[in-house]
Amino acid sequence: MNDHEIFINLIKNNISEMLETIDSLYISCNSCTKNMLLNRLRRSVTNLSMLVQGFESSQHLSDANDPQQNPTRVFTLAELRKYNGRNGNPAYVAVNGTVYDVTNNAAWAAATHFGLTSGRDLTGEFASCHSGQSALSRLKAVGTIAE
Repeated sequence: MNDHEIFINLIKNNISEMLETIDSLYISCNSCTKNMLLNRLRRSVTNLSMLVQGFESSQHLSDANDPQQNPTRVFTLAELRKYNGRNGNPAYVAVNGTVYDVTNNAAWAAATHFGLTSGRDLTGEFASCHSGQSALSRLKAVGTIAE
């Protein structure tokens, strides 16, 4: 199964879950239950939005990672720290020697992701959370880390 098919299946599953939640909202009379269902629906919409963003990014992946179309910059760790998403700076993270732009990535809202902050080399953290996943393929590579 290729990335395109995986995204389509995830999107279909998310829509199915949303429809089930809407059906449950129609029959629920309890306001606490309705609030819980609305929160579930909001999470599903957020997930769906991130899936669509990832799908769109994967469509442009070959162009984004082509060195001739996307010249890359070499960053030192000190330079990378400036790209923390604050004071108008973009948010970049490094993983396995490559620097990625997470500025407009929904999972990196406010330049943070599950307590991790941008502007750092997150190779160790990435390996412990996303091993075997193609999370990086949805991000634009903007450079490399100087050795």
